[in-house]
Amino acid sequence: MQHFFPIALVLSLVAFPTVADEPNNLVKPQVLKKLIQSVNPSVATIRVNGRDGQQMGIGTGFVIDAHGLIATNFHVITEGRPFTVELSSGRVLPVLAVESSDRTSDLALLRVDVGEDKIPSLELATDSLPGKGSRVLAFGNPLGMRDSVVTGIVSAIQEIEGREMIQLAMPTQPGNSGGPLVDSEGKVIGIINMKSAIDDNLGFAIPISQLDPLREKSNPVLYERWINLGRVNEKKWLPLFNATWNQRGGMIMARGTGSGFGGRTLCLSKSEVPEPTFEVAVRVRLDQESGAAGIAFHSDGENRHYGFYPSNGQLRLTCFKGPSVYSWEVLEEVRSKYYLPGEWNRLRVRIESGKLQCFVNGHLVIESSDTQLTSGKSGLVKFRDTKPDFKRFEIGADLAVPPMTKQAEALIGDIFSHPSRIRELTPTDIMDLGETDEASNLKIKQRVASLEKQAAELRRLAADVTIAPILRELAQLARNDPDNMLLQGALLIAKLDNPDIDVDAYVARVDEMGKEISEKIKGTDDADTKRDALHTYLFQENGFHGGSTEYYHPANSHLNRVIDDREGLPITLSILYMELGRRIGIEVEGVGLPGHFIVRQVIDAKDQKLIDVFERGKVLTMDEAANMVTNRSNRSITAADLRSQDPIEILNRVLGNLIGVAGNQQDAEGINRYCEASVAIQPDAIIARRMRSQIRMMTRRDAAAIRDLDWLIDHDDEGFAQAEATRLRETVIQRLSDK
Repeated sequence: MQHFFPIALVLSLVAFPTVADEPNNLVKPQVLKKLIQSVNPSVATIRVNGRDGQQMGIGTGFVIDAHGLIATNFHVITEGRPFTVELSSGRVLPVLAVESSDRTSDLALLRVDVGEDKIPSLELATDSLPGKGSRVLAFGNPLGMRDSVVTGIVSAIQEIEGREMIQLAMPTQPGNSGGPLVDSEGKVIGIINMKSAIDDNLGFAIPISQLDPLREKSNPVLYERWINLGRVNEKKWLPLFNATWNQRGGMIMARGTGSGFGGRTLCLSKSEVPEPTFEVAVRVRLDQESGAAGIAFHSDGENRHYGFYPSNGQLRLTCFKGPSVYSWEVLEEVRSKYYLPGEWNRLRVRIESGKLQCFVNGHLVIESSDTQLTSGKSGLVKFRDTKPDFKRFEIGADLAVPPMTKQAEALIGDIFSHPSRIRELTPTDIMDLGETDEASNLKIKQRVASLEKQAAELRRLAADVTIAPILRELAQLARNDPDNMLLQGALLIAKLDNPDIDVDAYVARVDEMGKEISEKIKGTDDADTKRDALHTYLFQENGFHGGSTEYYHPANSHLNRVIDDREGLPITLSILYMELGRRIGIEVEGVGLPGHFIVRQVIDAKDQKLIDVFERGKVLTMDEAANMVTNRSNRSITAADLRSQDPIEILNRVLGNLIGVAGNQQDAEGINRYCEASVAIQPDAIIARRMRSQIRMMTRRDAAAIRDLDWLIDHDDEGFAQAEATRLRETVIQRLSDK
């Protein structure tokens, strides 16, 4: 089944042919040139800005009325975004209104101000649909390249999602969307709309007749109103510091980065604040717990206000006294079991004379006597690039949520003690809980969060138990047979991610591969002949190659997948190469150039060859190796770059690659596995211990982290890790005591 997407959403980068590249031109060159010259003046470039003012996208439109009517796709202008319209001459046309639009048909008509001068318009074809095989021209701005033209043919009329579409045998790209598809007479027969996700040379256009309903039922939305669709009601709210504050029903969403320091932005309520005692409350949900957003109060409408908000999983009360962080004072920061990460949380602040009380989900978490600010507006605040949602903002004398009834509390307590009781609940029970729905829901959600946390800890424990024997075997290899641990060690590292791997089976497979190569060489063959046999077997007969297409895929670092898929990184291919070389009687050692691992065949002291296994066994000159170092590290090659690496160094480099991939994927559990393995094979390495202590702390393996920190305190002669480890140890001890 083929899948099709709006062209603005497809990011394939392929060569875009010009008219001169086409083997079959539409018409004779001189006629074609005249046709293009007649159409180009009516083609417009449409640029759309994002929430932060940066260019978000580029598309195309075309003039269909000399008095200022331009057709395009709805997805080109999107909803509520500022956009500009510019003709190929460079003339920018002020946008007056979105004359009519239809999200379903993906069409829009724009009304622009042409002043006293008319602008050239295109003639629309009156035929219902073009014939199959008709030659056509597409105009647009593919991939942002202005004023491009490409030729092709109409290959079919297809029905896609219940609509007739013109299928084109021509390449279309992001930026072509909304552009005109014209016939040999320069008449518009369609509007470029889609490209195939399967074939870059297959595009689609909306038949021009589908534009008629929009022209007949015009529903203009003034441009100023269009770009403010969904914004908060300015009669009730005052947005400050440039971020976008939108409202959908009762929900307010803050998007974009504010212009205040730290990306701060405010949205203040215009409601009157009661005196002298009042409360402010709102429900907030963060898109990521590293963000920060919540309540602002006592605001002067500029840089002075209080803020109560979650940040990095903690709750913070801050006094903002100026525009920079140096004038901000964090009054208190706490971690609370009542805060539910990833959920809606109700924040409430009670302001009394000389006292501030901050609540989360009905529980008092911060109390302050700070009186630096005593009056001002209340509202919402957010920081950085957080994308929070808010709902049910309130200002009043007493906003506390009614507590649960004794009957509801007893019922929930019974359910928590006997989970099977849930299946026995009657409609009457549910109604009893619903009498104090918010308090009941909160109690249930807190219990869910606790159980989910416990389940996550149990899953983590199960994972640790699973890899424990693998780590023990790695440690034993490093301790008892470090010179011959390369193959088994690499397979055990792969087993960290794939516990079902049969290491012995893969060792046997490598032995078998070695025998297959040995059968093709004679006892009298020299080292070069043996090497050539190895190359023939690996690269010609079995197709082993460097994994360039998905270079950073974890499978390229898993030796079992390298053997199975015949594709890998330089280092994993080199491990296999060295192991096979050893089995057929040639001496090969690993060389860890910066950013690229190679091997060296040692025949004697004078005859040594550098080999790039990633490039199918290419024999490198010293100049080529030096260029590799220069290109990857911007320095000259040194003797240290060319030294041979022992198995533990090689395996640690494999682990380093996996740590890098896991870091890019924000896979903390993966990083933990690889750091555990790194310490297993080099238990006395301070750097490895530092890394493991940090990831153990990050993943809340607190007791294990303390063990590493104690080791660092005892073993670091330089003192740097001692001081840092001592500080971190105190932090972890405190965290354990807070549980």
